[in-house]
Amino acid sequence: MKSLSTIVAVALTTMAVVVSSATAAPALAAPARTQGGAGTLLWEDQFNGYGGPDPAKWGFQTGRWGASSGEQQYYTDSWNNANQSNGSLNITARRENPPDRKQAPYNFTSARVVSMYKQSATPPVRIEASIKMPRAQGLLPAFWTLGMQPGGEYSWPSQGEVDIVEIPGMYGPSFNLHGPARSNPNQDVKAGGSMNPVDSGFHTYRIDWLPTSITWFVDGIARYSLNQAQYEAKGGNWTAFSGTWPHYILLNVAVGNNWTGKTLNSTPYPQTMSVDWLRVSRL
Repeated sequence: MKSLSTIVAVALTTMAVVVSSATAAPALAAPARTQGGAGTLLWEDQFNGYGGPDPAKWGFQTGRWGASSGEQQYYTDSWNNANQSNGSLNITARRENPPDRKQAPYNFTSARVVSMYKQSATPPVRIEASIKMPRAQGLLPAFWTLGMQPGGEYSWPSQGEVDIVEIPGMYGPSFNLHGPARSNPNQDVKAGGSMNPVDSGFHTYRIDWLPTSITWFVDGIARYSLNQAQYEAKGGNWTAFSGTWPHYILLNVAVGNNWTGKTLNSTPYPQTMSVDWLRVSRL
């Protein structure tokens, strides 16, 4: 998906092992809850403040994150790109002169809001949010996690990435997992599914994440599931998803990507992703 700009160049020099679903996954049964403390709220944000996101829960990753994977935006910490208003966190991509003064086609700003070093999640856990996500050619709004691998917090893909939901361009919600191959921590083993586009309103996107499996939901309906045995059968190393280390949460709107293609001159801007609420609960 959105590989970290400081490390993705290394990953691109290796042969990625890619396993993805070409069709929408069927609805699946929710995994059983574990005993003891099930349903306990660990942390949440209702985004009822005003101004920037709550600094006790969120920070920013600024600059040209994702540039090596074809992204066109400069991420800022400006309220112009990320702010709380009307009970939502609003992340807005804009066609404008960026702080580094790069010209077209890199003349976009956006925000990458992260809970790194502030809040985290470790399985067994439920992570969910109500989000209104834009659809437009070349756009990639996302709600996802990255692993806090000790000493490898920026070591993609070995740290592990869970894409709770992405909207690639004009397509429907996509659910993906990125992690390392057993034989090479720099090889990306990807597995995922997708579904038809949803309407333009708010939808609840969620994962139920156990130490040996992850199930993705949209509006309470399971759409894709992956377990440790299936991932390892593809050559992947499940360690990053086992609970060995926690993950932090990211919310961002990328512009352009090697996956989605460049945004078009005809694509209207600004484009905003609004998050009504976000919750992390123990399963």
